[in-house]
Amino acid sequence: MSLRIAFTPECERAYKRLTSQQQRDVDRGMARVANDPYGCGSSQTYHKDRRIVTCGSVFVEYQVSMSAVTITVVGLHG
Repeated sequence: MSLRIAFTPECERAYKRLTSQQQRDVDRGMARVANDPYGCGSSQTYHKDRRIVTCGSVFVEYQVSMSAVTITVVGLHG
C-alpha cells in the first residue's frame, strides 16, 4: 500500500525554493518513502514514526501516520 505524501505549508515554501534537480530528487525519494516509510534508507529520529531520509542533496524529515495513510513532510534541508 502506498501512503499519501503531504507537505506542511513551511515545507511547501522550502520545496519551491529548491533547484529543479533537488525537487526531482525529493519527488523520487518521497515516492520510495510512500511505498516503504520505515525502510528506503530512512532513519528513526526521536520516535519510530518520526524519520529522516536523504533525497539527493536534500534531507527530508517526515512523520508517518498509518491511521491516516499519510506521510507528512515536516522539514526540508537542502
